[in-house]
Amino acid sequence: MATVRTGEYSSYRNNLVDEHASMKVWLWDCGPEEPELPEPPDPPHGKQGDPRFDLANIKFQRALKAYKDALEKYERDAADFKQWARSNGGPIELLFWSTDARDALQNDHRAVAEGHQARPRWHLSARTRGYERLENRGLPVGMNPGHGHQANIERQIAGEKEFLAAMKADPVFGEQ
Repeated sequence: MATVRTGEYSSYRNNLVDEHASMKVWLWDCGPEEPELPEPPDPPHGKQGDPRFDLANIKFQRALKAYKDALEKYERDAADFKQWARSNGGPIELLFWSTDARDALQNDHRAVAEGHQARPRWHLSARTRGYERLENRGLPVGMNPGHGHQANIERQIAGEKEFLAAMKADPVFGEQ
């Protein structure tokens, strides 16, 4: 609701205008990338007892520990990827406040630039005020919303219906 001033001493409440619309941003979450298996370290070469072989063996043991840690991270990331793909099946649209959306997009861009991920995860949606003309609703070319997106829309509609029913039942603001 927004208060509209009609004069110096008069105003009215407008239920059709969202006073926080300029601070709301819709982003597409394209989900995590499918993780890649880490490369195993190369075993040391040489003869047992040779100092160079012993040094290479110590480096190999360190690399082996890092490889085991990378395998554990791969296992966690693969489980997260499978769970996200199963529950959403593709991109979903989420509502952010403008500051949070800016942070998500900046961090995503930085992660791509630093090589932590191959492609951006977050994309600005055409549902955001001022960006209605984005092609493919703001999704990357060739991508379509997942089944989780439809479930989100159904939850939003159900929430709005519940809110309207609660307002009508309210003894002060509802039907008298």
